[in-house]
Amino acid sequence: MNRIRLYLHRIFRRPAVTGPARIYVRRIPTGVMLDLEHVLAAALTTIADDGELLALLLQYADDRAASAGHDGYAPESLLLEQLLAAVGFEVPVYGDAVAALADRLRALAPAAPVASIPAQRREGGAAA
Repeated sequence: MNRIRLYLHRIFRRPAVTGPARIYVRRIPTGVMLDLEHVLAAALTTIADDGELLALLLQYADDRAASAGHDGYAPESLLLEQLLAAVGFEVPVYGDAVAALADRLRALAPAAPVASIPAQRREGGAAA
């Protein structure tokens, strides 16, 4: 059933932001999902079209496969930073599109929290 909803969303979706990169928004029970397909497609196309960036990505993948655990000083962190600097990691939203995106997010936001918070926790604990 969830897969059918996703297909329907992709068929009938309207972008909340149309440019320079289209951003789609879909409601989920706990909030919203931002669909950044066009941003990701542009990033992947940039990497695929640039031989140096593609080599950097492959080197990053090799380093990740060889590493064990997380090491903040590992060389793959620097490779990822270089890739992100070349491809970009921010999505520009200009002019009236800012207000349109905010309105769309506000319209899709859940009216109440999904899980209720007991009164004791809201007031700071049971030992008050």
